[in-house]
Amino acid sequence: MLTFNDILDWSDIDVAGVSLMLHNTTAQPLRSMLPYLAHERRDLFEPYMRLHSDQAGAALKNRPNVAVFIPIREGCFLFEGLYAVSGWHMRPTREIYADPAYQEIAATFGDPATDPETNIARRDQQEVFQLRLEDSMQSLRGRIIVGSPGGRNYVRIAANTPLEIVAISDSHQLVAPPPGWREFLVTGAFLRALPTAWADLLRQWRGIYLITDQADGARYVGSAYGNDNLLGRWQTHVRRERGVTAELRHRDPLNFQFSILERVSPDAPVEEVTSLEQNWMRRLDTKQHGLNS
Repeated sequence: MLTFNDILDWSDIDVAGVSLMLHNTTAQPLRSMLPYLAHERRDLFEPYMRLHSDQAGAALKNRPNVAVFIPIREGCFLFEGLYAVSGWHMRPTREIYADPAYQEIAATFGDPATDPETNIARRDQQEVFQLRLEDSMQSLRGRIIVGSPGGRNYVRIAANTPLEIVAISDSHQLVAPPPGWREFLVTGAFLRALPTAWADLLRQWRGIYLITDQADGARYVGSAYGNDNLLGRWQTHVRRERGVTAELRHRDPLNFQFSILERVSPDAPVEEVTSLEQNWMRRLDTKQHGLNS
């Protein structure tokens, strides 16, 4: 059985000096979007890795390196990179969470563990780790897939945890693949931090969409065509602090959930798209019992 420790040996890295950090959050969409954060949003991913439980922190302090893994599918983790543990220090919790990255992680990606108010209320001070991405093993970042070791502890000792290599990909997997249009279900907050691959698809698609205000279940049917298609229209809805149409202007777009009711041809005439939009309004009764006037 080939293990990650074998890879460390072949890379001339002392296994005894390596911790394993296997991010196992269940918060969504954070869990499924960790590959995207690691690849495109280092401004969020790096702060996310600086804070740890006391137990995890104790393990990190005893070894100079930590190999970081993120969940890629059920029972499997993807090697994100090898980091040097370059230091740690105590800081006032309120000072730590003055960094807006934590607010964005909590609000956009649904992680209560990084919610500033929760953590400020829990303790006055917290330990902050400095992790520096190493040059070694750069060519294997995002390519090694290992099996889960089981259990709940997300920081382990490499020498005691021989992670089985499930696969080594030819190219990096640090991109969360976009869903098909029928499964495209995103929040207003998430639209403000949309992965490039997802945005590219929405830019190509035009059609009829549904907004549901999660605060009270109220629904709004809209249509998207022209420049940037669904991407442009959806981002217009969430660009400001309040909705931009007459029906939505008193509502918080961060509560909106977006889905696609029907896709149409990229060159469908405007009249056809708006006719379909009216049809969906009638079928979902969003004029009489919704947010379409």
